[in-house]
Amino acid sequence: MPRRDERHTEGGARSPLAIAPSVLKHGRLKVHILDTCHLGRAYILAVTALETDRGLVLFDVGPESAFQRIVGELRKLGFQAADVRHAFLSHIHFDHAGAAWRFAELGATVYVHPRGVPHLIDPTKLIASAKRIFGDEMEKLWGHIAAVPADRLKALEDGEIIQLPPFEIRAVATPGHASHHHVYHWGDSIFGGDIAGVRIGLGPPIPPFVPPELNIESWHASIAKIRALNATHLYLPHFGKIKGEVDDHLAALDERVSSWSEWLRDKIRAGMYEDELRSAFATYEHDDLRSGSGVTNIEALITDYETADPSHMAVSGALRYWQKYHPDQIASENAR
Repeated sequence: MPRRDERHTEGGARSPLAIAPSVLKHGRLKVHILDTCHLGRAYILAVTALETDRGLVLFDVGPESAFQRIVGELRKLGFQAADVRHAFLSHIHFDHAGAAWRFAELGATVYVHPRGVPHLIDPTKLIASAKRIFGDEMEKLWGHIAAVPADRLKALEDGEIIQLPPFEIRAVATPGHASHHHVYHWGDSIFGGDIAGVRIGLGPPIPPFVPPELNIESWHASIAKIRALNATHLYLPHFGKIKGEVDDHLAALDERVSSWSEWLRDKIRAGMYEDELRSAFATYEHDDLRSGSGVTNIEALITDYETADPSHMAVSGALRYWQKYHPDQIASENAR
């Protein structure tokens, strides 16, 4: 694996997108945040890169529509796309896994939860499901979706470890956002996927509720599982390495999983229709963001959060969750 350009070593100037929060022996930078600039917007969707003695690792790979952007960011660090030998997917939603087939074509091994494997080998059902949500915007948003060859895929069970010296990378099953979700733990660091929240700029952590697999009980259990790892560094797809204490971040996220789901439950029980609920929840979430951040340009921050995690998705996810798992809790008073 080629060494990075000297411009990116300690003490030297480096790209603002080549963030290196972890420094190991000899001062070599090991972790880099690569901004996909999805749809031309910075600091919304990230790929996390980790240098190992057995090639470059990516945690999530971004959408295929951002593949060339990620290749360009790798080149700024002195790498080629073929230097990516391992790609660990938190889950198979297209913003996280859409470019997996591209890196697999170049020889990377793609690691994923066992439930994700068949959908990467044959993405037909995944594409059809996404088209129902995104319609004609599919290609613009996600690019071209293709199969990952089966011989380039490795399913990881909960707790399974991949040895990539000097690291041991452990898969940790963490459902709630999706049933096939993993976070990845190495040393004192975690790549949190979407289960560990969306946190843009100086804003607060929020839970990305999406259909069809939202499960509140599983989300709380997964947060507890992550907190028990006692990590010092937490990396998010939306966006990058968090500032502050990891446990504080996770505690605040856990509280919002409860408060948001309960607010949505109460409005559904009150008989609010989906279109009205989408508008009301957007207002609720935006007010929550205003109260939970200390930034001056809050309206721009709200726009960034909506780009990373559209509020209307939470409504669809919550409706399905409450109807499927707790229909008794959303029955109207008149129906009881």
